[in-house]
Amino acid sequence: MPSIVLPFATLGLLVPPSLLHHQRSPAPRMSAYEEEIDWREMRARLIAQENQAAPSKSFVYESPIIEQGTVLLGGTKQAFGFALRQQFFHKCVLLLLQHDDTFTKGIILNRPSALTLDGWRLWCGHGQVAEGGLFVGSDDAIGDLEINCLHSLSGFMADRLSNRVIKGVSCTNLAGAKALVASGAAQQSDFYVCVGYSGWRPGQLQMEVDKRESWYLAATDGGTLLKECLRQAKELPPTSDYMPGAAGLLGIETWASLMRGIGRDVDVVKSEGSLADRMLGEWVRAHLLPPLDTPGSSTSPAMASPAVAVGVVLCSRAAPSSARVADRFLLRDQFLHKALLIVLGQGRDGQWLTCVLNRPSDAIIQLNAPGKPRRRMPICGNRPIGGSRLDTGTGSPLWLCHRVEFGGTPIGDSGLFQLSSEQLASKLQDGSAAASDLMIVSSVAEFKQGELAQMLTAGEMSVVPPGQPLRDLWPRVWSLMSADGDALSDGADIWYIASQFGAEQLAVPAPNGLADEALAEWIRCFARS
Repeated sequence: MPSIVLPFATLGLLVPPSLLHHQRSPAPRMSAYEEEIDWREMRARLIAQENQAAPSKSFVYESPIIEQGTVLLGGTKQAFGFALRQQFFHKCVLLLLQHDDTFTKGIILNRPSALTLDGWRLWCGHGQVAEGGLFVGSDDAIGDLEINCLHSLSGFMADRLSNRVIKGVSCTNLAGAKALVASGAAQQSDFYVCVGYSGWRPGQLQMEVDKRESWYLAATDGGTLLKECLRQAKELPPTSDYMPGAAGLLGIETWASLMRGIGRDVDVVKSEGSLADRMLGEWVRAHLLPPLDTPGSSTSPAMASPAVAVGVVLCSRAAPSSARVADRFLLRDQFLHKALLIVLGQGRDGQWLTCVLNRPSDAIIQLNAPGKPRRRMPICGNRPIGGSRLDTGTGSPLWLCHRVEFGGTPIGDSGLFQLSSEQLASKLQDGSAAASDLMIVSSVAEFKQGELAQMLTAGEMSVVPPGQPLRDLWPRVWSLMSADGDALSDGADIWYIASQFGAEQLAVPAPNGLADEALAEWIRCFARS
């Protein structure tokens, strides 16, 4: 029996928790005044000679070599990009602080935020790993907080408190930066305070370059790199002046400038204004700007919301106060946009386990019954039933039907029923049930304790009233899973009909162009073969 569960392993660049706190031995410190060999500069001179150009101390060129100090530029050609997951990696400029036989570590340089810590402006070095919940919240944080402060300072104290990355670029932690400022050896503006980091296992980054085309590799001198960072910093308004839109925080122009420097002008032009560009803007709005407290938003004081219970049927929607869908539905779980869900049960930690009913996939299952009938598998969630702590009584999968005469277990007042494996086998064998009577559920969508109630209060979810209209809709929902024909529905028509039940008059859904586009991309990537 195949299971259809979204392949939600985090895209690219995350490593097992055992590596999150890997620390290398400090690299030998060298004074900026010491004579030293800079192999990048030597390669740049050779390239200049090959191109019959005058050598320069400032350089940027494409390089196949992964080493400490390599600059990774987010690629635009991979089949599965960063539009649907980890948008903070899209068109990022990432500097490798460490690359050896045991670990590779880097930080994003072109994602400033409007957030501060102890008066220091924060830059997003990674949107999830080791950011301490500063950007994504404590519930989604991975690893302990790590802050790396880049600078170009020299001198005894700066050298003593820092590790050199490349010639002209060194790194210390926030405590070291504070000590340098307190001593008078530096000013806050000398530092780029980057929160979080990206980590790769041995060989992982090379695979992402060779097989996924996730990255362009560049070598640059420290002056060029810090000049770009300085240009970004000077163009940023004070943190208190930011308003929704976040255009100044995307960092795309810095990426584009370095891409042009390595001769990738065509990629810059072709990818301009892409879905991933716009999704990056939404990620920045959601995570790098202070939250806006709008009436009815999830940050407003608690209000009474409809009760959540087993059998409650829900429609996701845009919140009336903001005309926005929930950030979770836009940025992470796009399959929940314009979704029709039913609450199946509650986990041990108070989380609600739900099933999406209107997301068919291209996967077909053949039943062991007379005539070998076939049925589409729906994508009901991103977590297997077997690992969700949902007691199905029958194991996985869960068999749902909408015919009361089959004698299944009612799921609340929804008009749906759960069949046991024995009931299912008996009715298929004697011909009293057909494949078209069944929906096969192998996964669930999980909502943390209080999350559904919060979304209902904010208007990001609505309850579909039980009754005859809903019962009459179920056969049409079930028809989405027909294996006949090649057309694959996005389920939006079903969602709209259900969303109007109980309304005094039909309402036109709020425009959700970007969320609709992201859902279409999700269907292309996950629901289609």
